[in-house]
Amino acid sequence: MQQALTPCPPWLYADAQRLLNAADQKRLHHALLITGIDGIGKQVFCAWLAEALLCSNRTLKGACGECPACRQVLADAHPDFRKIEPEGANGGIKIDSVRSLVDWLQLTSGQDSYRVALMSSANGLNRHSANSLLKTLEEPADNAVLILGAARIGALPATVRSRCQKITLRMGDQEAAVNWLAQYSSEPLQVLMAAGGGPYAAVRSLNEAEVEARKLLAQAWTDLFLHKGSVGRIADSIAKLESGFCLAMFAKWCVLAAKQGHHVPVEHHETVIQLLKDTQNRLNSEQWFSLYDRLLQLHRSDSASFKTQTVLEGFFADTRLIINGKT
Repeated sequence: MQQALTPCPPWLYADAQRLLNAADQKRLHHALLITGIDGIGKQVFCAWLAEALLCSNRTLKGACGECPACRQVLADAHPDFRKIEPEGANGGIKIDSVRSLVDWLQLTSGQDSYRVALMSSANGLNRHSANSLLKTLEEPADNAVLILGAARIGALPATVRSRCQKITLRMGDQEAAVNWLAQYSSEPLQVLMAAGGGPYAAVRSLNEAEVEARKLLAQAWTDLFLHKGSVGRIADSIAKLESGFCLAMFAKWCVLAAKQGHHVPVEHHETVIQLLKDTQNRLNSEQWFSLYDRLLQLHRSDSASFKTQTVLEGFFADTRLIINGKT
């Protein structure tokens, strides 16, 4: 039985078919920005799509896995495929890598297929590398496709977002997701709902390290808003966690708190539901979204490359001022 190199998550088949149909009809946008809720499968989908576009004998499910093009991809030797990944401890995408990619995209495809560039962790772009990417977004080469995956689309510069076609992945088949999760949990539906609807987030939620990290963040968040301890002590309590992870979780909680304020039902982890109950009334919706914007700015200013305590102490201090009505 023929299989794709990277199987498409079965709950995303509807989104997959729409993109493959566009490719078959030569209507595929030159820059695709793939986003969606946490754990929906953005990185896996990006890899699947890149392989499908390169395949010379693709099926309804994507790359065939057996044609010469697929074998080249498997051997990491396809001349029309380039993958850019984050580098270093801070998980950033360097400007030299982007400049090289831009030059490469201008070359003519060596085979009868798309020339595909994959950047499944586009949030690793800093402001300099993002600016370097604008050339290929503004002047795309013929038959070239850039696939960007973003966990936090708002953290990308508007100049990048506006030049891409935004593809928001959605849960097209919950039953398929539940069946897939059954290999990890005896209560897949409950785990899926508790994780906010993302199957891969549900799998991560079963990891002990993830559970402990989330508990630490929830306690820090509650202590901040309920004035239990100094800003320095609270920042120190989560200093060992990765700063990008903290910023992303806090941004998510700001949005959830704003939704709760408008009585929008929220299904999530028990620890998250509890912290929302404890803190959602400390600010109004406008203030919650103001904090959310600040967190996105911290991402865009490359703060995620600094120590967690350094990044968060300032944010926590400003948040306390907002809570106290002094700003």
